[in-house]
Amino acid sequence: METLQERRTAATREHILNAAFERLVEHPDEPFSHEVVAKAAGVGARTVYRYFPAQADFYEALWLRLRKESGTVFPQAEGEIVPSLGELYRAFDENERLVRAMLESPAGARVRARGAEEGRACFEQSLKDLLKGRSASERRQVRAVFQGLHSGMFWQMLKDRGELSGKEAIAAVSWAAEVLMDALRREQGQVGSKRKERR
Repeated sequence: METLQERRTAATREHILNAAFERLVEHPDEPFSHEVVAKAAGVGARTVYRYFPAQADFYEALWLRLRKESGTVFPQAEGEIVPSLGELYRAFDENERLVRAMLESPAGARVRARGAEEGRACFEQSLKDLLKGRSASERRQVRAVFQGLHSGMFWQMLKDRGELSGKEAIAAVSWAAEVLMDALRREQGQVGSKRKERR
């Protein structure tokens, strides 16, 4: 059972994280530091440092919060890729201010960087059958394209430059992913038949 002290510790950490999150969303262009967050949270800077000793700790916690709030989920299997894009873009639409703040602020860029490694690993896994027989460079290129589609930046580009509605953006990104996967499947068949011919 959780003690009173543990509950207080968790509540203080959550309060500080809420203040940090609000700073990023409401003031994306302003400086982001332990001291700024401390002032916003109404606590001393030493308290903030106690819970988040380094900025990397803040960014890790904020990345986890962003994932939770924005519905960011990476596909684990090939069949999850297209549905996950729809879910992700719907969540982006529902949390537009938050997503745009993360895209536009320097601190948000650091938060997003925390998810890049996880995204690479998930797309390596979910695309593994379509990546068989490809060089390391080709695998990186394919994975990077799918990571691009599965990003707030691509969502923002479709909406702002493409002037698409939320539904249109989902339809467009789903179509692009399906076309790419179909092309990879066709190439897999051609690669396989060329190998058989050489034997």
